[in-house]
Amino acid sequence: MKEFDCVVIGQDLYSLIIALFLSRKMRKVLLIQDRNVVQAEYEKINLKTEDKSYHISYNRNNIVAGLDSSGLLYAYLDNLGLESTLKYEKMHYEMVVDKTGRIRKRMNSLEQFRVYLVRYYPKHRNEIHDFFTDLEKHYKNYIVQYSNMLKNTDYTLTSLMIEWGDYSLKELLNKYFSSEELVLEFATNNFINGLEMDKVDAYAFFINFFSGLKNGFYIMENSEKDICDKIIEKIKLLNPNAILKTKIKKFILKDNSEIDYLIDQEGNEILAKYFFISDNPVNVYKKYFKEIPGIDDDIEIIKEYYPYLDSSGRINTLYCVIEGAPIDFGLNELNYYFKNDLSDQIKLIRLYNYTYASKRNIKSNEVLLCLDFTYDDSDNITAELVLEKLKEFMPKIAKAVVTKDLGKPKQYFPMLRTEKFRKNLTINEMIDIEALENTQVLDNFFVGGSFIRPEAGFFGVIKQGVVFGDKIEDHLYYGDNEDETFEYFSNDEIMMMIRHNYDYTQFGKTEVHVNFHIGKSSYFIRCKGKNIVIHHGKYGNADLSIYTTNDKLSNLLLKKNAFNEVLDSGFLKYRGDADQLFKVVRAFQLDDYQEYSPEEYRVSKYKFLGVKFLFVHIFIYATATFLSNYFNNIYLFPAAFGLAFLVSFIKFKIYKKINWFEIVVDSSLFIYAILSIFWQDFNIMKDDNIFLALMTITFLVSVFVNQPIVYLYHQYDMNIDYRNTKLFKIITNGLTFIWGFIFLAILGGTYITGERYFSALYAMLFLGVFMTYYYPVIYVKTSIKKK
Repeated sequence: MKEFDCVVIGQDLYSLIIALFLSRKMRKVLLIQDRNVVQAEYEKINLKTEDKSYHISYNRNNIVAGLDSSGLLYAYLDNLGLESTLKYEKMHYEMVVDKTGRIRKRMNSLEQFRVYLVRYYPKHRNEIHDFFTDLEKHYKNYIVQYSNMLKNTDYTLTSLMIEWGDYSLKELLNKYFSSEELVLEFATNNFINGLEMDKVDAYAFFINFFSGLKNGFYIMENSEKDICDKIIEKIKLLNPNAILKTKIKKFILKDNSEIDYLIDQEGNEILAKYFFISDNPVNVYKKYFKEIPGIDDDIEIIKEYYPYLDSSGRINTLYCVIEGAPIDFGLNELNYYFKNDLSDQIKLIRLYNYTYASKRNIKSNEVLLCLDFTYDDSDNITAELVLEKLKEFMPKIAKAVVTKDLGKPKQYFPMLRTEKFRKNLTINEMIDIEALENTQVLDNFFVGGSFIRPEAGFFGVIKQGVVFGDKIEDHLYYGDNEDETFEYFSNDEIMMMIRHNYDYTQFGKTEVHVNFHIGKSSYFIRCKGKNIVIHHGKYGNADLSIYTTNDKLSNLLLKKNAFNEVLDSGFLKYRGDADQLFKVVRAFQLDDYQEYSPEEYRVSKYKFLGVKFLFVHIFIYATATFLSNYFNNIYLFPAAFGLAFLVSFIKFKIYKKINWFEIVVDSSLFIYAILSIFWQDFNIMKDDNIFLALMTITFLVSVFVNQPIVYLYHQYDMNIDYRNTKLFKIITNGLTFIWGFIFLAILGGTYITGERYFSALYAMLFLGVFMTYYYPVIYVKTSIKKK
């Protein structure tokens, strides 16, 4: 049985983005291509006249938003390694046509679009400015949140979802504008033209539209099939065996709550932690999971979230040739969008000047045009009917057509949730919706596709693919931790383990920069001589870049795997010189496989039980010390000794070991008890200085001799391998110093503050407890610099 981190089923752009995202995070991914043909967003058409033939290759969805270098789409594509493989050109403006034949030039930037609207709708100037103020606020918040997601830092629900997520586009725009014609300006584009605005999801539309206004609208030369082919090439470079052409026979479930494995048509059993399929979710659950109890109810909920999966709306293209020079028809621009009457049978979307786009001789005597339109599938639509509709807008062009042909129709729909699943939602419910958890039936199975937010176009597909990939990566990163021998470490902790393994003799005095790409996180190490600094981010001209996963790198650091074993597995890759790689391996001790005997180590059954024994010992000693200022010692130390001895006995029964600090505490309490019984002056001295001094010296000496007291207890709370790392020893040494400093502060504090704050000084012991729990996280986070 083959086992993978994630199995991705499908070969459309959506599924390929997820497979590439996870593959670049060095996850073990299997891409199952279970369909014969990619449903590409382009067509090849041949048109003929009496003496000529014309070849057209056309992509209806070639307008994309947000490709400026500061744009979110650019960041997504760059993260996927796709940005440099695509060809595109910025569109600074577009032409808008209404039924009077009037053509307006509309600029494609947020500020210029605002000016355009104010110019043509001056009576609504204040409404326009109010709307754009809110739009820009939501844009800034949206970019921050999703940029943080991409950088693997903290992010939260966007203000756009909170304030606009429950509206249809028509509801939202009518909330701001009192002019229906002005509202229609927002529908006159390549993404939702011809759709019913009361069915368009305002949130899905604006995540794309405001990205275009702020970071550019572009025309992309690559077809979807071309992009898919480039992605497949990249996946194969990362893992040549990652793609399997087969069909799914069935999924085998575990407890009707998650998928255990799948069986393909050849009978192969394929096991994975997570599964993703790009398809219509209703069809998927009906086909593969109809035996799950309550699945019919789940399907009905899915239909409420995605009510137009079976929409009869269609989009098609009329390809035509007109006789005459382009200048004769005023066709000197690339895109013309149409303002439609939404009650019409046929609604025109865009006239695409193929002659202009293909850079043909514009002085030639013919023009090639692609006319996108939408209609209902129940209607019998012909090329002649489409031309009649064009005559309403551009009669001169429609009459000059000499040859024409219709393309292949494709489903065209918006995807606004039904009202009960979008109105009056709590913040947590909105978070679930934006995280795509609302329709997840099985714990480790995800269904997605362009149906989720079709109003967002190409940007929506890429963005949602990255979001799904990121979601699966998070599950893989944090895991379910069912294996008790597994110790979870954050990427920051791993980098600190690497830092404290540093052997400066490997590099000498040469300055070296090493990038570590661990899943979604990137770090670079700058070291020279004995100096070493870790930064978040990546160094542009690193001597070496290492790409791997959290678990593979932690296994190397914990001595569970040999380096060559991980390298040969294909889940650690590098860019740079091989000699430099092995210098780095030696410098950070990444190839030091060891075996430990589990019998030699005992681990707490309960979280932090070991260090809690330390707290009890400290608080027994400190309580007796504190009360010795007010009561005779004979009432305190015999009881304190008895309690401390009992705690030591319980600890011994659990861990079969007594450490030297327990002996010091128990012995000193025993001596204090004896002295208080037989020495009257000691019994009544009402002074805690001696007791505090002993504890201060004990803690601080243990720090200086590198035998930290906290380590003696905290070791039982950690995995066998981690307790042997330098990082754990350094952290427990720091904690021991904190406890020593606290006792020193109590001892010397009364000489500074007086006895008025005596009790407050002893309260610092609770600070020690707090720091013992949280100091490791604080130490790691503050030791890695922001780039």
